Amino acid sequence: DIMLVRDDDIPGLIMDGVVELGIVGANVLEEEKLARKFLRTTSQSYKILQLLDFGLCRLSLAVPIDMEYSNIFCLKNARIATSYPYLLKKYFDKKNIFFKPFVLNGSVEVASNAGLANAICDLVSTGATL
Repeated sequence: DIMLVRDDDIPGLIMDGVVELGIVGANVLEEEKLARKFLRTTSQSYKILQLLDFGLCRLSLAVPIDMEYSNIFCLKNARIATSYPYLLKKYFDKKNIFFKPFVLNGSVEVASNAGLANAICDLVSTGATL
């Protein structure tokens, strides 16, 4: 049987043994892995069979153009909008910086202009929507 599900659900379905195979971006897989580690969920079994060479992008932090920014420590205690709170937490924990995540499942780039966050963290391919 084939199941058509949201990409965010695929890693969990695999790790929980519901399905045997899925195609998903590395960003979604890593976010689920970190979420399960943070939430202490025990089932994390999966095997990457093949990396696909498309959809290449990067997870980037962006601040408003009028914000005084000299380094990452300027974001201490900042509210940061993202769809990847655990990837962002991993990065900020390495820098020993506290931040407040504001989780959105899409349209993250509007959060700063709407006054919902001081900065954003989202996938960037060209940067055109920023």
